[in-house]
Amino acid sequence: MPRRRASRRKSRRKTVFSILLLGLLLIIIGLAVYFVSAHFKNSDKTSGSKTQIHVVNPKKDPEEKQETTTSSQAPASSFDLAALAAGDYTSAAGTWTNELGDSLKLNATGLESATVQKATEFTLTPGQATSDTIYQATLSSADGTVVYNLLFVKGGAAIPAEFFTEGYSDTSDTSRDRLYISAETVFGNDDFSKSVLYKSDQQ
Repeated sequence: MPRRRASRRKSRRKTVFSILLLGLLLIIIGLAVYFVSAHFKNSDKTSGSKTQIHVVNPKKDPEEKQETTTSSQAPASSFDLAALAAGDYTSAAGTWTNELGDSLKLNATGLESATVQKATEFTLTPGQATSDTIYQATLSSADGTVVYNLLFVKGGAAIPAEFFTEGYSDTSDTSRDRLYISAETVFGNDDFSKSVLYKSDQQ
């Protein structure tokens, strides 16, 4: 009997040892799987981040190119308002005409000739810039009975709403430099666009 009991004890010890060894082995395998899985997750995050950067950058380039193209196509004005105010009309020199038959011919020193409502004797008096885009001078008949406001308007800018009576606005070609002659300080007529003078030569 004692031998059988000793044999059973040894067998139990072996079984317990085997169980403990198996448990330890499973723990080691579990830890190995955990670390391998964590490694691959980190690798996926890194590669995903790199992919996102690669995708985003190409989207920015077309926008930057579009902005550059838009700005390069913006209309440019030849008017130098500071020089005009100082009496130097070089930037506006040339012949200006409208659809109604009015015309002004300017040179570096001012008015060379004019035809406004069939009258031809006028004097140009320097004025001042009323904004960054408009210079206002005075055009007077030889006998002084008629005085016009003469606006030099830069291309790329519209004449502000305060220059018009209610219901009217700048209907001229705002992409071009232009002149406007009016005896009124506030504009408002259906022929406004026809009254605007544009440069008709390349001087």
